[in-house]
Amino acid sequence: MSKLRTFLALDSVDKIATFEAIALVLYAKFLVASVPPRRWRNRFGAIATHSRGENGDLATVRRVRLAIVRALNNVPGSPNCLPRALTGRWMLERRGIASSLFIGTQRDGAGKLQFHAWLKVGDEWVTGICEEADYTLLLPGDAETA
Repeated sequence: MSKLRTFLALDSVDKIATFEAIALVLYAKFLVASVPPRRWRNRFGAIATHSRGENGDLATVRRVRLAIVRALNNVPGSPNCLPRALTGRWMLERRGIASSLFIGTQRDGAGKLQFHAWLKVGDEWVTGICEEADYTLLLPGDAETA
């Protein structure tokens, strides 16, 4: 099935969410590229050190996650994990659902520091699925000095 047919088969709420996700992921990609890491916390909001207990409205969380996946298949440059997580955070905030944004680091095989961002609502993954234990979380104040 073509992308257009697939899109047209979506209900109106999913169509709107897909357009919203496309716009926000492009905006987030621009912001991440233009804001230095030391200002991320001020610009992007709090960085979590643990998940909040509530999962919220799981149907809405899953709808947002799928809208982001559809958006990523239709935007240039395949945005990395932070724009994806920010997009999810903003979409969920608009829907009244609290989420937890995490930024962590780990060393790759060559010892180079790698960053990764992910978003969760309670125990439900929104973006950036990873093995959390493999990452050292940036503490809320660390983003200002990174």
